[in-house]
Amino acid sequence: MMDKYNHFAVEDLVWDGYFRQWVLSPTRETDAAWTAWLKQSTVFNEKACQAREIVLSLKVLENQISDEEIDKSVKQTIARLNQPLPAHISDIDTPVIPFFRTVWFRVAASVSILILAGIFSRSYFSTVSTQRTAVATEVFPQPQSSFIKKINETQTPMRVELADKSTVTLTPGSYIQYEKHFKGDTREVFLVGEAFFDVSENPGRPFFVYANELVTKVLGTSFTVRALASSREVTVEVKSGRVSVFSKSDPNAVQKVGNNRLEGLVLSPNQKMIFKRDEVRMVKTLVEKPEIILPKDQIPHFSFEDTPVSEVFGAIEIAYGVDILYDAELLKDCPLTATLDNQPLNEKLMIICKAVEATYEVLDGQIVIHSEGCRN
Repeated sequence: MMDKYNHFAVEDLVWDGYFRQWVLSPTRETDAAWTAWLKQSTVFNEKACQAREIVLSLKVLENQISDEEIDKSVKQTIARLNQPLPAHISDIDTPVIPFFRTVWFRVAASVSILILAGIFSRSYFSTVSTQRTAVATEVFPQPQSSFIKKINETQTPMRVELADKSTVTLTPGSYIQYEKHFKGDTREVFLVGEAFFDVSENPGRPFFVYANELVTKVLGTSFTVRALASSREVTVEVKSGRVSVFSKSDPNAVQKVGNNRLEGLVLSPNQKMIFKRDEVRMVKTLVEKPEIILPKDQIPHFSFEDTPVSEVFGAIEIAYGVDILYDAELLKDCPLTATLDNQPLNEKLMIICKAVEATYEVLDGQIVIHSEGCRN
Protein backbone atom coordinates (compact mmCIF):
# COMPACT_ATOMS: atom_id res chain seq x y z
CA MET A 1 0.00 0.00 0.00
CA MET A 2 1.04 3.62 -0.55
CA ASP A 3 0.90 4.23 3.22
CA LYS A 4 4.38 2.78 3.58
CA TYR A 5 5.81 5.91 1.95
CA ASN A 6 4.77 8.02 4.97
CA HIS A 7 8.06 7.21 6.64
CA PHE A 8 10.32 7.26 3.58
CA ALA A 9 13.29 9.61 3.51
CA VAL A 10 14.49 11.18 0.25
CA GLU A 11 17.14 8.50 -0.28
CA ASP A 12 14.56 5.76 0.27
CA LEU A 13 12.45 7.22 -2.51
CA VAL A 14 15.43 7.52 -4.85
CA TRP A 15 15.99 3.77 -4.78
CA ASP A 16 12.39 2.64 -4.57
CA GLY A 17 11.48 0.75 -7.73
CA TYR A 18 7.88 1.95 -7.92
CA PHE A 19 8.91 5.59 -7.43
CA ARG A 20 11.69 5.33 -10.05
CA GLN A 21 9.27 3.78 -12.52
CA TRP A 22 6.89 6.71 -12.07
CA VAL A 23 9.66 9.31 -12.49
CA LEU A 24 11.39 7.74 -15.46
CA SER A 25 8.43 6.35 -17.36
CA PRO A 26 5.03 7.32 -15.92
CA THR A 27 1.87 5.58 -17.06
CA ARG A 28 -1.68 6.66 -16.49
CA GLU A 29 -1.97 4.19 -13.62
CA THR A 30 1.24 5.15 -11.77
CA ASP A 31 0.72 8.86 -12.40
CA ALA A 32 -2.77 8.75 -10.93
CA ALA A 33 -1.54 6.84 -7.85
CA TRP A 34 1.39 9.14 -7.10
CA THR A 35 -0.48 12.38 -7.90
CA ALA A 36 -3.23 11.45 -5.47
CA TRP A 37 -0.68 10.51 -2.83
CA LEU A 38 1.34 13.71 -3.18
CA LYS A 39 -1.75 15.84 -2.61
CA GLN A 40 -2.06 14.42 0.90
CA SER A 41 1.10 15.93 2.34
CA THR A 42 3.18 19.02 1.52
CA VAL A 43 6.09 17.54 3.48
CA PHE A 44 6.06 14.38 1.45
CA ASN A 45 5.61 16.45 -1.71
CA GLU A 46 8.89 18.26 -0.99
CA LYS A 47 10.69 14.96 -0.42
CA ALA A 48 9.30 13.58 -3.66
CA CYS A 49 10.47 16.63 -5.63
CA GLN A 50 14.00 16.28 -4.26
CA ALA A 51 14.06 12.54 -4.93
CA ARG A 52 12.77 13.07 -8.45
CA GLU A 53 15.60 15.47 -9.29
CA ILE A 54 18.15 13.00 -7.98
CA VAL A 55 16.68 10.12 -9.99
CA LEU A 56 16.74 12.19 -13.17
CA SER A 57 20.28 13.41 -12.48
CA LEU A 58 21.49 9.90 -11.78
CA LYS A 59 20.11 8.70 -15.08
CA VAL A 60 21.78 11.51 -17.04
CA LEU A 61 25.24 11.41 -15.49
CA GLU A 62 25.62 7.77 -14.62
CA ASN A 63 27.80 6.96 -17.60
CA GLN A 64 29.34 10.36 -18.25
CA ILE A 65 31.86 10.70 -15.40
CA SER A 66 34.93 8.52 -14.88
CA ASP A 67 35.55 6.84 -11.55
CA GLU A 68 38.65 9.02 -11.00
CA GLU A 69 36.72 12.24 -11.57
CA ILE A 70 33.94 11.11 -9.28
CA ASP A 71 36.35 10.13 -6.50
CA LYS A 72 38.21 13.44 -6.71
CA SER A 73 35.05 15.56 -6.76
CA VAL A 74 33.47 13.64 -3.90
CA LYS A 75 36.55 14.22 -1.70
CA GLN A 76 36.58 17.93 -2.56
CA THR A 77 32.88 18.28 -1.79
CA ILE A 78 33.17 16.46 1.54
CA ALA A 79 36.14 18.60 2.50
CA ARG A 80 34.14 21.72 1.71
CA LEU A 81 31.19 20.55 3.76
CA ASN A 82 33.51 19.94 6.73
CA GLN A 83 34.88 23.47 6.75
CA PRO A 84 33.89 25.51 9.86
CA LEU A 85 31.27 28.17 9.39
CA PRO A 86 32.41 31.84 9.31
CA ALA A 87 32.37 33.46 12.75
CA HIS A 88 29.60 35.93 11.96
CA ILE A 89 27.22 33.13 11.12
CA SER A 90 27.58 31.66 14.58
CA ASP A 91 26.96 35.02 16.23
CA ILE A 92 24.20 34.70 18.81
CA ASP A 93 22.34 37.72 17.44
CA THR A 94 22.27 36.33 13.92
CA PRO A 95 19.28 34.11 13.06
CA VAL A 96 20.46 30.56 12.67
CA ILE A 97 19.96 29.25 9.16
CA PRO A 98 19.79 25.48 8.89
CA PHE A 99 22.89 24.32 7.04
CA PHE A 100 20.84 22.53 4.42
CA ARG A 101 19.18 25.80 3.42
CA THR A 102 22.37 27.84 2.92
CA VAL A 103 23.25 28.81 -0.63
CA TRP A 104 26.71 27.27 -0.55
CA PHE A 105 25.30 23.99 0.71
CA ARG A 106 22.66 23.87 -2.00
CA VAL A 107 25.36 24.38 -4.62
CA ALA A 108 27.69 21.84 -3.06
CA ALA A 109 24.85 19.39 -2.53
CA SER A 110 23.60 19.68 -6.08
CA VAL A 111 27.11 19.05 -7.40
CA SER A 112 27.76 16.19 -5.02
CA ILE A 113 24.40 14.59 -5.73
CA LEU A 114 25.05 14.61 -9.46
CA ILE A 115 28.55 13.27 -9.03
CA LEU A 116 27.69 10.75 -6.36
CA ALA A 117 24.88 9.51 -8.55
CA GLY A 118 27.35 8.19 -11.04
CA ILE A 119 29.55 6.27 -8.63
CA PHE A 120 26.78 5.30 -6.23
CA SER A 121 24.64 3.82 -8.97
CA ARG A 122 27.45 1.50 -10.04
CA SER A 123 27.66 -0.19 -6.67
CA TYR A 124 24.16 0.44 -5.37
CA PHE A 125 22.24 -1.20 -8.17
CA SER A 126 23.99 -4.50 -7.59
CA THR A 127 23.08 -4.28 -3.89
CA VAL A 128 19.50 -3.23 -4.61
CA SER A 129 19.16 -6.03 -7.15
CA THR A 130 20.27 -8.55 -4.53
CA GLN A 131 17.83 -7.09 -1.99
CA ARG A 132 14.97 -7.19 -4.46
CA THR A 133 15.75 -10.80 -5.28
CA ALA A 134 15.67 -11.66 -1.59
CA VAL A 135 12.35 -9.88 -1.08
CA ALA A 136 10.86 -11.48 -4.17
CA THR A 137 11.89 -14.90 -2.91
CA GLU A 138 10.01 -14.28 0.32
CA VAL A 139 6.88 -12.70 -1.16
CA PHE A 140 6.42 -14.42 -4.51
CA PRO A 141 6.17 -18.13 -5.25
CA GLN A 142 9.24 -19.94 -6.51
CA PRO A 143 9.49 -23.08 -8.65
CA GLN A 144 9.76 -26.22 -6.53
CA SER A 145 11.79 -29.36 -7.12
CA SER A 146 8.54 -31.19 -7.83
CA PHE A 147 7.70 -28.87 -10.71
CA ILE A 148 7.89 -30.01 -14.30
CA LYS A 149 10.66 -28.34 -16.28
CA LYS A 150 10.40 -28.13 -20.06
CA ILE A 151 13.50 -27.02 -21.95
CA ASN A 152 13.55 -26.40 -25.67
CA GLU A 153 16.89 -27.87 -26.70
CA THR A 154 15.95 -27.96 -30.37
CA GLN A 155 16.43 -25.38 -33.11
CA THR A 156 12.70 -24.90 -33.66
CA PRO A 157 9.79 -23.67 -31.48
CA MET A 158 8.47 -26.31 -29.06
CA ARG A 159 4.81 -26.52 -28.04
CA VAL A 160 3.91 -27.47 -24.46
CA GLU A 161 0.34 -28.19 -23.35
CA LEU A 162 -0.52 -27.50 -19.71
CA ALA A 163 -3.08 -29.28 -17.54
CA ASP A 164 -5.66 -26.49 -18.01
CA LYS A 165 -5.42 -26.80 -21.82
CA SER A 166 -3.34 -23.64 -22.09
CA THR A 167 -0.40 -23.93 -24.46
CA VAL A 168 3.10 -22.48 -24.34
CA THR A 169 5.32 -22.24 -27.41
CA LEU A 170 8.96 -22.06 -26.32
CA THR A 171 11.64 -20.55 -28.53
CA PRO A 172 14.94 -22.46 -28.80
CA GLY A 173 17.00 -22.27 -25.61
CA SER A 174 14.05 -21.23 -23.43
CA TYR A 175 12.42 -23.15 -20.60
CA ILE A 176 9.45 -23.07 -18.25
CA GLN A 177 8.67 -24.60 -14.86
CA TYR A 178 5.17 -25.37 -13.60
CA GLU A 179 3.06 -27.75 -11.54
CA LYS A 180 1.76 -30.82 -13.33
CA HIS A 181 -1.70 -30.03 -11.99
CA PHE A 182 -2.34 -26.44 -10.95
CA LYS A 183 -3.40 -26.19 -7.31
CA GLY A 184 -5.34 -23.50 -5.49
CA ASP A 185 -6.88 -20.44 -7.08
CA THR A 186 -4.03 -19.56 -9.44
CA ARG A 187 -2.11 -20.99 -12.37
CA GLU A 188 1.59 -20.15 -12.24
CA VAL A 189 4.38 -20.60 -14.75
CA PHE A 190 8.03 -19.55 -14.43
CA LEU A 191 9.80 -18.55 -17.63
CA VAL A 192 13.40 -18.04 -18.66
CA GLY A 193 13.78 -17.00 -22.28
CA GLU A 194 10.94 -16.32 -24.71
CA ALA A 195 7.56 -17.96 -25.13
CA PHE A 196 4.14 -17.41 -26.66
CA PHE A 197 1.26 -18.18 -24.29
CA ASP A 198 -2.26 -19.10 -25.38
CA VAL A 199 -4.11 -19.23 -22.08
CA SER A 200 -7.46 -20.95 -21.63
CA GLU A 201 -10.06 -18.63 -20.16
CA ASN A 202 -10.84 -19.04 -16.48
CA PRO A 203 -11.72 -15.76 -14.68
CA GLY A 204 -11.80 -17.59 -11.35
CA ARG A 205 -8.20 -18.79 -11.67
CA PRO A 206 -5.82 -16.09 -12.91
CA PHE A 207 -2.79 -17.22 -14.89
CA PHE A 208 0.59 -15.79 -13.87
CA VAL A 209 3.88 -15.75 -15.71
CA TYR A 210 6.93 -14.92 -13.58
CA ALA A 211 9.89 -13.77 -15.66
CA ASN A 212 12.87 -12.01 -14.05
CA GLU A 213 11.53 -9.02 -12.06
CA LEU A 214 8.20 -8.97 -13.89
CA VAL A 215 4.79 -10.52 -13.27
CA THR A 216 2.26 -10.93 -16.08
CA LYS A 217 -1.31 -11.69 -15.05
CA VAL A 218 -4.09 -12.85 -17.38
CA LEU A 219 -7.53 -14.40 -17.18
CA GLY A 220 -7.49 -15.88 -20.66
CA THR A 221 -5.66 -14.49 -23.68
CA SER A 222 -2.65 -14.89 -25.97
CA PHE A 223 0.60 -13.02 -25.56
CA THR A 224 4.38 -13.26 -25.81
CA VAL A 225 6.87 -12.79 -22.97
CA ARG A 226 10.54 -12.24 -23.74
CA ALA A 227 12.78 -12.49 -20.65
CA LEU A 228 16.28 -13.53 -21.63
CA ALA A 229 18.60 -13.90 -18.65
CA SER A 230 21.30 -11.78 -20.32
CA SER A 231 19.00 -9.01 -21.55
CA ARG A 232 18.45 -5.69 -19.80
CA GLU A 233 14.83 -5.67 -20.95
CA VAL A 234 11.76 -7.80 -20.43
CA THR A 235 8.96 -7.40 -22.98
CA VAL A 236 5.32 -8.46 -23.09
CA GLU A 237 3.35 -8.30 -26.36
CA VAL A 238 -0.40 -8.94 -26.44
CA LYS A 239 -2.03 -10.65 -29.40
CA SER A 240 -5.57 -11.02 -28.04
CA GLY A 241 -7.45 -10.20 -24.86
CA ARG A 242 -5.95 -8.11 -22.05
CA VAL A 243 -3.13 -8.67 -19.59
CA SER A 244 -1.83 -6.74 -16.60
CA VAL A 245 1.87 -6.34 -15.96
CA PHE A 246 3.62 -5.16 -12.82
CA SER A 247 7.06 -5.42 -11.28
CA LYS A 248 7.80 -7.36 -8.13
CA SER A 249 8.99 -4.09 -6.56
CA ASP A 250 5.50 -2.58 -6.91
CA PRO A 251 4.30 -1.89 -3.33
CA ASN A 252 0.86 -3.25 -4.28
CA ALA A 253 2.20 -6.33 -6.08
CA VAL A 254 0.97 -8.80 -3.47
CA GLN A 255 -2.55 -7.34 -3.61
CA LYS A 256 -2.50 -7.49 -7.41
CA VAL A 257 -1.54 -11.13 -7.31
CA GLY A 258 -4.20 -11.96 -4.73
CA ASN A 259 -7.34 -10.81 -6.56
CA ASN A 260 -9.10 -11.67 -9.79
CA ARG A 261 -8.94 -8.19 -11.33
CA LEU A 262 -6.51 -6.96 -13.94
CA GLU A 263 -4.52 -4.21 -12.26
CA GLY A 264 -1.19 -2.54 -12.87
CA LEU A 265 -0.14 -1.65 -16.40
CA VAL A 266 -2.95 -3.09 -18.52
CA LEU A 267 -2.15 -4.06 -22.11
CA SER A 268 -4.68 -4.61 -24.90
CA PRO A 269 -4.24 -6.28 -28.30
CA ASN A 270 -1.31 -4.93 -30.34
CA GLN A 271 0.15 -3.21 -27.28
CA LYS A 272 3.60 -3.91 -25.93
CA MET A 273 5.36 -3.25 -22.63
CA ILE A 274 9.13 -2.89 -22.32
CA PHE A 275 10.52 -3.21 -18.80
CA LYS A 276 13.94 -1.58 -18.40
CA ARG A 277 15.56 -3.74 -15.75
CA ASP A 278 18.47 -1.41 -14.93
CA GLU A 279 16.21 1.61 -14.56
CA VAL A 280 13.22 -0.19 -13.03
CA ARG A 281 10.74 1.43 -15.41
CA MET A 282 8.06 0.37 -17.87
CA VAL A 283 7.44 1.76 -21.34
CA LYS A 284 4.07 1.12 -22.95
CA THR A 285 3.92 1.24 -26.75
CA LEU A 286 2.57 -0.66 -29.77
CA VAL A 287 4.01 -3.85 -31.21
CA GLU A 288 6.21 -3.38 -34.27
CA LYS A 289 3.64 -4.80 -36.68
CA PRO A 290 0.07 -4.44 -35.32
CA GLU A 291 -2.35 -6.99 -36.74
CA ILE A 292 -6.09 -6.84 -37.37
CA ILE A 293 -7.85 -8.54 -34.47
CA LEU A 294 -11.28 -9.03 -36.07
CA PRO A 295 -12.35 -12.42 -37.47
CA LYS A 296 -11.77 -12.68 -41.22
CA ASP A 297 -15.47 -12.45 -42.05
CA GLN A 298 -15.72 -9.16 -40.12
CA ILE A 299 -12.70 -7.36 -41.57
CA PRO A 300 -13.95 -4.26 -43.41
CA HIS A 301 -12.68 -2.96 -46.74
CA PHE A 302 -10.53 0.07 -46.10
CA SER A 303 -11.73 1.81 -49.22
CA PHE A 304 -12.82 5.40 -48.67
CA GLU A 305 -14.23 8.10 -50.92
CA ASP A 306 -14.73 11.56 -49.46
CA THR A 307 -15.12 9.86 -46.08
CA PRO A 308 -14.79 12.02 -42.96
CA VAL A 309 -11.46 11.21 -41.37
CA SER A 310 -13.21 10.56 -38.05
CA GLU A 311 -14.96 7.57 -39.66
CA VAL A 312 -11.65 6.36 -41.06
CA PHE A 313 -10.00 6.49 -37.65
CA GLY A 314 -13.02 4.75 -36.13
CA ALA A 315 -12.72 1.86 -38.59
CA ILE A 316 -9.02 1.47 -37.82
CA GLU A 317 -9.63 1.53 -34.07
CA ILE A 318 -12.15 -1.29 -34.33
CA ALA A 319 -10.06 -3.39 -36.72
CA TYR A 320 -6.78 -3.14 -34.77
CA GLY A 321 -8.13 -2.64 -31.26
CA VAL A 322 -6.06 0.52 -30.73
CA ASP A 323 -7.04 3.97 -29.47
CA ILE A 324 -6.55 6.94 -31.79
CA LEU A 325 -6.61 10.36 -30.14
CA TYR A 326 -7.23 13.47 -32.26
CA ASP A 327 -8.99 16.83 -32.22
CA ALA A 328 -12.35 16.09 -33.81
CA GLU A 329 -13.15 19.78 -34.20
CA LEU A 330 -9.96 20.50 -36.16
CA LEU A 331 -10.42 17.52 -38.46
CA LYS A 332 -14.20 17.63 -38.91
CA ASP A 333 -13.90 19.05 -42.45
CA CYS A 334 -11.10 16.73 -43.58
CA PRO A 335 -12.37 14.00 -45.95
CA LEU A 336 -10.27 11.09 -47.22
CA THR A 337 -10.30 9.30 -50.54
CA ALA A 338 -7.98 6.28 -50.52
CA THR A 339 -7.82 2.48 -50.66
CA LEU A 340 -5.89 1.05 -47.73
CA ASP A 341 -6.66 -2.66 -47.78
CA ASN A 342 -3.14 -4.07 -48.19
CA GLN A 343 -0.99 -1.68 -46.18
CA PRO A 344 0.22 -2.37 -42.63
CA LEU A 345 -1.08 -0.05 -39.94
CA ASN A 346 1.86 2.36 -39.96
CA GLU A 347 1.55 2.88 -43.72
CA LYS A 348 -2.19 3.41 -43.41
CA LEU A 349 -1.55 6.13 -40.85
CA MET A 350 1.16 7.78 -42.94
CA ILE A 351 -1.14 7.96 -45.98
CA ILE A 352 -4.06 9.32 -43.95
CA CYS A 353 -1.91 11.93 -42.20
CA LYS A 354 -0.38 13.11 -45.46
CA ALA A 355 -3.84 13.51 -46.98
CA VAL A 356 -5.19 15.58 -44.08
CA GLU A 357 -1.96 17.48 -43.34
CA ALA A 358 -1.27 15.82 -40.00
CA THR A 359 1.37 13.74 -38.25
CA TYR A 360 1.14 10.96 -35.70
CA GLU A 361 3.11 9.41 -32.88
CA VAL A 362 2.65 6.53 -30.46
CA LEU A 363 2.34 7.52 -26.79
CA ASP A 364 1.54 5.18 -23.93
CA GLY A 365 0.29 2.52 -26.35
CA GLN A 366 -2.05 4.93 -28.15
CA ILE A 367 -1.86 6.69 -31.52
CA VAL A 368 -1.92 10.47 -31.16
CA ILE A 369 -2.72 12.60 -34.24
CA HIS A 370 -1.22 16.09 -34.41
CA SER A 371 -2.87 18.57 -36.78
CA GLU A 372 -3.63 22.26 -37.22
CA GLY A 373 -6.56 21.44 -39.47
CA CYS A 374 -6.63 20.85 -43.20
CA ARG A 375 -6.98 23.47 -45.88
CA ASN A 376 -10.18 23.69 -47.86
